[in-house]
Amino acid sequence: MGLFPAGNAGRCSRTADVVMLDGKHVIEAVVDLQNKKILSWTPIKGAHGMVLLDDFVSVQNIINASSEFAEVLKKHGITDPGKVVTTPLTVGFFDGKDGLQQDARLLKVVSYLDTGDGNYWAHPIENLVAVIDLEAKKIIKIEEGPVIPVPMEPRPYDGRDRNAPAVKPLDITEPEGKNYTITGDTIHWQNWDFHLRLNSRVGPILSTVTYNDNGTKRQVMYEGSLGGMIVPYGDPDVGWYFKAYLDSGDYGMGTLTSPIVRGKDAPSNAVLLDETIADYTGKPTTIPGAVAIFERYAGPEYKHLEMGKPNVSTERRELVVRWISTVGNYDYIFDWVFHDNGTIGIDAGATGIEAVKGVLAKTMHDPSAKEDTRYGTLIDHNIVGTTHQHIYNFRLDLDVDGENNTLVAMDPEVKPNTAGGPRTSTMQVNQYTIDSEQKAAQKFDPGTIRLLSNTSKENRMGNPVSYQIIPYAGGTHPAATGAKFAPDEWIYHRLSFMDKQLWVTRYHPTERYPEGKYPNRSATIPAWPVREG
Repeated sequence: MGLFPAGNAGRCSRTADVVMLDGKHVIEAVVDLQNKKILSWTPIKGAHGMVLLDDFVSVQNIINASSEFAEVLKKHGITDPGKVVTTPLTVGFFDGKDGLQQDARLLKVVSYLDTGDGNYWAHPIENLVAVIDLEAKKIIKIEEGPVIPVPMEPRPYDGRDRNAPAVKPLDITEPEGKNYTITGDTIHWQNWDFHLRLNSRVGPILSTVTYNDNGTKRQVMYEGSLGGMIVPYGDPDVGWYFKAYLDSGDYGMGTLTSPIVRGKDAPSNAVLLDETIADYTGKPTTIPGAVAIFERYAGPEYKHLEMGKPNVSTERRELVVRWISTVGNYDYIFDWVFHDNGTIGIDAGATGIEAVKGVLAKTMHDPSAKEDTRYGTLIDHNIVGTTHQHIYNFRLDLDVDGENNTLVAMDPEVKPNTAGGPRTSTMQVNQYTIDSEQKAAQKFDPGTIRLLSNTSKENRMGNPVSYQIIPYAGGTHPAATGAKFAPDEWIYHRLSFMDKQLWVTRYHPTERYPEGKYPNRSATIPAWPVREG
């Protein structure tokens, strides 16, 4: 933003950053919206753009029109190509070992058979991959492996084959109204205030987050959002080796926002917010129910019962900002959770449908079962769930009581008891400052504590004002262990951010994404170095 000269008081310049795709060429521009002028025009050498929504349509049309692909389908017992559903996938980077031209705009396509049960994901056409040139709009290569019969058992996921138990209504009421207010894009709840917007790449961005401490608005976070995520698969077969989805960087998770249904995807007391983003042509498009806001009971905040005295306990409340993005078979649910005690939590998880592989084995007693399950688990007859990871990175630009923040470590240690008495050992905490970005890139040990501290501000005990940072994987794996790939693996070098749970770097306006600005087919990620100091 920039102010106009004197005489135009109150008017501000408005500019927009634009990323364009001209064939296979990526161009960045800055446009003056007020004066309708292009301020800059910069071709980005070697970059590949995101997969666009119209690419999904193009891929399906190319497959449907291909007589070559139709002939290959006959090997799999499929005579009607119109029943084949395609999924466009990024091809990754293998330094030429996959035989693909690096400067071409390519997608790999794996396919499924629509059998009429409403769940084509359960019917993979295994060991068949089409490589499509999006510029030429044609298949340039078909990669095949041994023919595996398409699993044909009906597996609807809409409940048509199940009898759901009868349940009584569960009503959530707020008879006196909401405890929060929404003014434009600003949310106020109890002592919290923050701004909310939807980004086409990373989804919700929360900014200028403050906490009112007895009348004083204290800074907590300038900006927070999903930074990026990676879903790498561990199977080396022809239809799987390239699968390592950078869902936000390659596809745009904000663009793929799934409208939230009140009473199912969010509680019945939720307020649903429509959000407007630019579509792939640059036109504004509104996503209904893109974000849900709701307050919930979250257990006791405090409880203590002294013998012979009345119980003392208080209720915990939470404000939740929920967003859901559907990327192919997976539906990702992200909750930003504000606690009334000053804590901010992020809950991320996935529902939807497992990405599955067709195999010969029907049960684990079949002759091929051991080989069929080398890279996954047999989860249904002739269907393997392939071993993979979901690794999320969140970008948190924290301002703990201001911008002067430092990473501080607190490591519990066992030390000899030198104070006397029957004990031979003691528990002590080794506290120290982490003074470089290289040292701050860490595999997090959940037995330790990491603080982002403002050493120029003290609490009433004289300790620096701090927020504790707790990387938490959640679900069945609360402690994340990092990437499951060998150090010489291509994906390990491209996506080194996934092997450590904590990264602390100095702010730079161009360093917003851990996978780089243009990760599709890129050779090296991240796009910036981890600095010495």
